Amino acid sequence: MADEAFRTQKYWHERSDMLYYRYIDYLVRSLGTSATRMLDVGTGNCPYLDWFDWIETRVSVDIRVPYSAPGIQGVKGDIHELDLGAKFDLVTSLQVLEHVPDATRFARRLLELGRLLIVSVPFRWPPKPPTPGHVHDPVTREKLAEWMGRAPNWDIVVREPFIGPKGARLISIYDEDPARVFTRADTRDRRLR
Repeated sequence: MADEAFRTQKYWHERSDMLYYRYIDYLVRSLGTSATRMLDVGTGNCPYLDWFDWIETRVSVDIRVPYSAPGIQGVKGDIHELDLGAKFDLVTSLQVLEHVPDATRFARRLLELGRLLIVSVPFRWPPKPPTPGHVHDPVTREKLAEWMGRAPNWDIVVREPFIGPKGARLISIYDEDPARVFTRADTRDRRLR
């Protein structure tokens, strides 16, 4: 059933206007201005990689339904088993970690794959009623830091309006330099829409 929602892009069409995607778009346009290689892990056939057309190499990896389009390579597979070549300038993984039984191993692999990582997870979603496919609710800042092995360089909680307790998402940024501080200067040269 979930695979069908991804294959037909029903999942995307029901969520494509969510605020947290606007944040992801803004962050990539701000921090990925000079990126030439981008990887998204756990894409679920969602076409947001299309937004970043200045990035020459864009790769979608998903264990079931990667996204593929002109200029975007879709790879079906497990990031622990794939040789993806050199480090990517930018890696994203949106709403994936909460589905992965060994979230620590997965999170550490994400850090290995890129110079800059943007991750989103459901923030403090109550475990009841259970969210289909989630194996780690509730996810907190502390739990995410434990999985990653460090605190993020920057994070924000984005709350979708009118959704209730399952409407918050934590977006966290991890630079290869754990001491890097992001400032307003990082947004000055962003790519405009």
